[in-house]
Amino acid sequence: MSAFASSLLDIPNGVERWHFVTYDQLNQELLPAIEASKLGLIFIETTWKAKQLPYHKQKLVLQLSNQRHFALEMQRLGHPIRYIFSDKGYSEVLAEIIDEYGVVTATKPAELTLRKAISNLIDTGKIKLLNHKGWLTTTEDFTSSVGDKPPWRMDKFYRHIRKSQSILLDENSKPLGGSWSLDDQNRLPWDSAVELPQMPSFKPDQITNEVIQMVESKFSHHPGKINQENIPASNEDSTRLWDWAKSTVMHWFGPYEDAMTKEHKTLFHTTVSSLLNLGRLMPRNLLEDTLKLDIPLNSKEGFVRQIIGWREFVRHVHELTNGFEVEDGELSSRSGAGWEGEWSNSRVTPNVLGNDFDLPPTYWGEKSGMLCLDTAVSDVVETGYAHHIPRLMVLANIGNLLGINPRELTDWFWAMFTDAYDWVVEPNVLAMGTYAVGDVMTTKPYVSGTPYIKKMGDYCGDCSLHFKKSCPMSDMYWNFLEENQSHFSKNHRMAMPMRTLAKRTKESKDTAKEVTEYVRTQMSKGLKLDPVELESIKA
Repeated sequence: MSAFASSLLDIPNGVERWHFVTYDQLNQELLPAIEASKLGLIFIETTWKAKQLPYHKQKLVLQLSNQRHFALEMQRLGHPIRYIFSDKGYSEVLAEIIDEYGVVTATKPAELTLRKAISNLIDTGKIKLLNHKGWLTTTEDFTSSVGDKPPWRMDKFYRHIRKSQSILLDENSKPLGGSWSLDDQNRLPWDSAVELPQMPSFKPDQITNEVIQMVESKFSHHPGKINQENIPASNEDSTRLWDWAKSTVMHWFGPYEDAMTKEHKTLFHTTVSSLLNLGRLMPRNLLEDTLKLDIPLNSKEGFVRQIIGWREFVRHVHELTNGFEVEDGELSSRSGAGWEGEWSNSRVTPNVLGNDFDLPPTYWGEKSGMLCLDTAVSDVVETGYAHHIPRLMVLANIGNLLGINPRELTDWFWAMFTDAYDWVVEPNVLAMGTYAVGDVMTTKPYVSGTPYIKKMGDYCGDCSLHFKKSCPMSDMYWNFLEENQSHFSKNHRMAMPMRTLAKRTKESKDTAKEVTEYVRTQMSKGLKLDPVELESIKA
C-alpha cells in the first residue's frame, strides 16, 4: 500500500454532512463552516480527467500531489476523508457516493467543464452548490460597472473595484500615483541592472514521489517534463513560495514586468499563479499582504491589477459568455491540439478571423530556428510555465500571425500550463491572444512584428535568423493585416497600421505572403526555418 493510502484513516461515526472538494479548491477557507469532525470531505482522483487533454506531466503532478497533501492536512484537523481513485467521470463517481450518503454539498466549481460534468446532479438537487468564497468580486460588481452584455473592458471594471473596495486611494478617493494604471512605468527591457533572483526549490516528500512515479508510469504518453524541485505541494510549501515572492521579487516586479531574457525564465514574476488557481493561496490574502508591502507603487499597483483586475475580470467574462461556446457551430479543431492519443475534450468556440492552420509540431518542442519562439516553447515543456509576455507576445502572437486554429492554440495553452483552467485560459487566448471572439473583451488583436520582440527580449542577437535580413516576424505581421483587413479597416485602434498597410507596395505584400507560407510549410513539418531561403524570398 502507498504511503498516501496507508495514511488515510477509517471513516468514523458521527459525520453529519459530506462535502465534495474539487481539484482546484484546496483551501480550508473554501469549506463550509462546520465542526471538522462532523464534515466529511470527498476527494476524487480519476484518470478520466487526464484523458480530456494531453495535460503536461508537471501539471498532473502539481495538482495531484497538492490534492493528496490537502486531504491529509484536513484529516489532521479532524475531517473524515473519503478519497476515491477511479477511471470514471466525476458525475458517475459522485452519483454512487450520493446513493450511499444522500445529498452532498460542493462549492461552485470555477471551471465550466466541471460544472457541466456534474450538472445533472446539481439540477436534480443531489448536489447542493455553495457560493465560492475565493473570489474577490461578485457578478453584481461586474455588471454594475461594465454592463451585462459585451463588449466589456477591464479598465472600467478595475476602477470600479478599486473605488468600491477603497484600494490604493488617497484621502480624496483618487488613485495613488495620479493614475489608475501605472503600466507606463512597467515597460523596461531586461538591462542587467539588478541581480536576478534565485528561485526557491522544494524537496519532494514520499507522497509527492509516489505521484511522480505514478504520472511517469500511467501518463508517460503526455507531454512535458517533471521538475522535481519545483513542486510546492503542502500548505507550508505554498506559504514559503509566497514569502519568497514578497521578500525577493515583488520590489522589481513592476519595472521588469514585460521584460524577457534568456538569462532567467521568470525574472521578477512571483510564479504563484498555479497555487492561486488551485486554491492553495487565497487572493484576498495575497491582496492584503501586497498592500502592506514597502515596495514601489508601480510594482504594487501592477500586482494588484493582476489580482483584482485581470483575474477577476476574465472569470466573469467566461461565466457570462458560458465559455464563449457556440451552440450551433461545427468543431473544426483536432482533439488534443494534435498531440498523439485519444482525447475527449472538444469545445466549439468562435473563430472570427477564420484561422485554420493546424497547431504545428513547433509548439510541442520541434525547433523552428526562431529563438524567441523556441525558448518560450522549451520553457513551457520543461516547467509548465512562462510569464505573461512570452505567452501573449511570443506564443499567442506568432500563433495568430501563422493563422493557427484558435481552439487548438487554446487547448495547447490549457494542457501545457500548470496554472491554466478554462475560466482563465479561454479569455486569455481566445479573446486577448488570438482575437477569436472579436471585441467581446479586447479592442484589437495583440500582434506585433520583429521590433517589439527585439525591444523587450534579448533573443535577436543569438538567433540564427537575422532580425533585419531573415527574421520572418514583420512580414508575417503585415501579411496578417492584409489577410484580415476586412475585420480591421473600421477598427480605430488599428487605424495607424492599416494606413501603413495601404501604402505598402504590391511587391512587398506578395513577399510577406510568400514568407508566411514558407514559415507555415516548414513548421507544419517540424522543420527549422532556413535563413538563406528566407533572405532569398525577401531579397
